[in-house]
Amino acid sequence: MAKDVTLADVARLSGVSRATASRALNNRPGVKPAVRERVLSVASESGYRPNRAAQNLAGNGTSVIGLLLGHAYLEQLPYAGLLVQEVTRAADAHGLGVLLITDMDNPSRGVRNLVNDGLVNGVVVSVTATDNLWTDELLEANMPAVQVGQGRLATPVKTVDVENKESSAHIVGHLLDTGCIKLGTITGPLDRLDARLRHEGFLLAHERRSIPVDESLILEGNNSKERAYELAAELLDRQPDGVFAGNDQTALAVCRQARERGINIPEQLSVAGFDGTYIDEFSIPRITSVVQPFTELGTKLVEGLIAAMNGDNEAGHQLLTPSFFYGETTRPPVN
Repeated sequence: MAKDVTLADVARLSGVSRATASRALNNRPGVKPAVRERVLSVASESGYRPNRAAQNLAGNGTSVIGLLLGHAYLEQLPYAGLLVQEVTRAADAHGLGVLLITDMDNPSRGVRNLVNDGLVNGVVVSVTATDNLWTDELLEANMPAVQVGQGRLATPVKTVDVENKESSAHIVGHLLDTGCIKLGTITGPLDRLDARLRHEGFLLAHERRSIPVDESLILEGNNSKERAYELAAELLDRQPDGVFAGNDQTALAVCRQARERGINIPEQLSVAGFDGTYIDEFSIPRITSVVQPFTELGTKLVEGLIAAMNGDNEAGHQLLTPSFFYGETTRPPVN
């Protein structure tokens, strides 16, 4: 699919800012007649097609945004449910509907229809969907977008992510401070930046305390519960006294393996995770975890997408600060 002429292209060719070009194209006040005429002329000659989202927003029409999740996200419950819930909540506050889009083997025809028919005015893209050709097709078709996390998109877009490295170092430091001396980890897929940063945090916590890392206790997972359960068995065979899991679903798999082996948590094995998805009163056990600010994440994603739908296509990165929950899977720090 050939790359369409963008609003930024029209602004550059017209010698004006993107905001001015957007006002001129949407017949908004604050633009001199000569400037408006020049922008409209450039847009016509260059073949620029204004996206449906901007027109809908300008006219107070109904807009629908897409939430594009990779299949891997859908397997990460309740993470995926919380992300969908908070994006939908934030979108609803702005009068926007949400269409959930999941990846398939060859969805190019459907994607083209979504773009060409104007059924989706912008997309929130999960990092797990960034390796798909159809994601790049959306962006090449001048589709406003914002991404959850940092991934490998051919077209730079706004991204919103949770801080991963220092927060992981903090929770791993908590494990070490409770008396763990043989700490293991099951990471997420290390071809993903968030998983690498969390693993770097694991290493950093050891470095700051001058504690050596046992490389035999580092296993790479894929964030799925099935693989996590297999790796938990392999890791516990090596008898660590603590485990940092790349996400809470993996931490839960470690807890299950420990329970099946008669290992007491946290007396014999301490466990911590990342996400904060198993910390409510109905979760057994309540997992010590780095807690992602899902409400803030949903809000920032939708706000960033609305800005893109209004012509602000500057790529930028927002980093949100997580909190920490100390649950039933770790002991208190040693004084």
